[in-house]
Amino acid sequence: MSNITELNEILFDRLKAINNDDLSDEQLEKEIRKAEATTSIATALLKNASLALAAQKQFDEYGTGRTVDIPLLGISNENLMQKNKILRMQLADKEAMQ
Repeated sequence: MSNITELNEILFDRLKAINNDDLSDEQLEKEIRKAEATTSIATALLKNASLALAAQKQFDEYGTGRTVDIPLLGISNENLMQKNKILRMQLADKEAMQ
């Protein structure tokens, strides 16, 4: 799982598995345990994504020029990050020459 879309698919798959009327009580109990574990992990992943998004908003608001890569949300701006890195290095070089 590498992004929020895949996470949603996994969560819906767990929901479908729990709602399968053909499961025995033992199979249903097993699916419920899997769903609980999946939900627990998903919650932690979403908290991480929320923190990364909040950090990006903070950077955007205060204009630091930094970007945050948030692959869990399907947000990747690697090219911009590389350009920002080059610009920061160029700025540091200029300041060092002064």
